[in-house]
Amino acid sequence: MRIQNIVNGFRNHPAYSTYQIKSYLYDMRAGCHALEITRNGQPINLFLFYPDVSGSGKIGSIALYGANLQGHYNAMRASMMAFGMPISNIEFDSGIETFLNITLDY
Repeated sequence: MRIQNIVNGFRNHPAYSTYQIKSYLYDMRAGCHALEITRNGQPINLFLFYPDVSGSGKIGSIALYGANLQGHYNAMRASMMAFGMPISNIEFDSGIETFLNITLDY
């Protein structure tokens, strides 16, 4: 439900009116849900929401890929909040590409 509220927030925000917002199950085994933001067919950001490992049904972490990662980092680091949820840790990480690894604590 919380992820759907986040998706709806993007879809209804005037600043994102020219963006395409897609939401889908990214990895069923991991319980990971994706929020993909594109503009004119070009990827902007990909948020991957992972469940809390305790099985509580809450979002445990978010992996954020794409554009302006430093800006996202600065904003989240300043508030220590992501989508209204408190952040316990935020750091740059790398795999195939650099991403933000955001651990939530709510």
